[in-house]
Amino acid sequence: MNGKPPELARTQAWILAGGQGERLHPLTLSRPKPVVSFGGMFRIIDFTLSNCLHSGLNRVAVLTQYRSEEIHRYVRKGWWEIWNEKSDRSPLLCFPPSSGKRYRGTADAIFQNRDLLHSDPAEFVLVLGGDHIYQMDYGELLRRHAETDADLTAATVEHPLADAAQFGVVEVDRDFRITGFQEKPSNPRPLPDDPATALVSMGVYVFKKRVLLDALDEFCDTGLGFDFGRDIIPALIRSARACAYDFHDNLRDEPRYWRDIGTIDAYYQASMDLVQPDPPFDPFANDGWPSEPTRHPCFHGAGAPSHHLPILGNHSRITRTVISPDVDMEDGAFVEESVLMPGVHVGSGARLRRTIVEEGVQVPAGFRSGFDLEDDGRQHTVTEDGIVVISRTPIARKSAALAYSRAG
Repeated sequence: MNGKPPELARTQAWILAGGQGERLHPLTLSRPKPVVSFGGMFRIIDFTLSNCLHSGLNRVAVLTQYRSEEIHRYVRKGWWEIWNEKSDRSPLLCFPPSSGKRYRGTADAIFQNRDLLHSDPAEFVLVLGGDHIYQMDYGELLRRHAETDADLTAATVEHPLADAAQFGVVEVDRDFRITGFQEKPSNPRPLPDDPATALVSMGVYVFKKRVLLDALDEFCDTGLGFDFGRDIIPALIRSARACAYDFHDNLRDEPRYWRDIGTIDAYYQASMDLVQPDPPFDPFANDGWPSEPTRHPCFHGAGAPSHHLPILGNHSRITRTVISPDVDMEDGAFVEESVLMPGVHVGSGARLRRTIVEEGVQVPAGFRSGFDLEDDGRQHTVTEDGIVVISRTPIARKSAALAYSRAG
């Protein structure tokens, strides 16, 4: 980026990191989704925070709810030193709901903190999700927002039509003015010039602050609605100037990398992207945008490790696998197309295939997974795509925890 766009100084950013992440169970039974391990060296929220840092944003707040103190602790230990290296940045803030309250939706999270919006001199408000894997220069997005004089700009990316039903699908005209929006439609509408592709919302929005405040008052204050995708965005498309920002690599003429890892299968597929011979996304070595791992311990508790290199026993074998710090494998262990999170121990002769092993799990000697899915499913989570999840929470406890989280 050649010089910081002036819009950066006129922007306040909010990262939404309060969801329970139920579709990512069992990985989110023991920790909040934003701090679930990804790529061995990172946490999911690191990618959004890294985007904010390297884009040059100065005022960023993280809105939390589920297991909020764990996210706050991670941000304090892992990000405050990095964030505060430059004196022109305001402190990185974390806000749970006020005592006795809950955020009723994504828009309500900002509505409940609107006093901070009112008191900030920002002209633009950037709303971000804390659970996506991508690399974006928000300065380019903000420049586009200012140039088009939009009330709302939604970042979008081209996505295969067959998988678009799980996202918000955006319709645009030739000037990328938004003409329609469908939240998780059963029959997504394709792009006019490409019937196999849809334009989906990335959950990244820029608002004129006054427009956002008025919309929050109209919906959240009156109880009409509390969600950006279901309520605020469709209403503004009808009543305001709404534009789309195409997250596209013009040099390669292809969509830029963006993944919503809201499910175990999506998490697994994004993890496998990292271990391809020519990965479509490389957070470990990117000359244009270094995504440094934070300096926070891999997991909490007695004996917590401190980022030691993996230890591999004699005749152990790893193929196309994400392997994290503090993993050790005993002699003769075999792991294929899997994810070993920090602190995992794999016993002698164990064989794992298409398996995710949660942090700190001790896999016993001779254990097998991914070879007999019916047998795996008796004790472990097995997804529709046949991915086995070995977690620290047995199935009986998973069911009880899930029932509790929904009741609460």
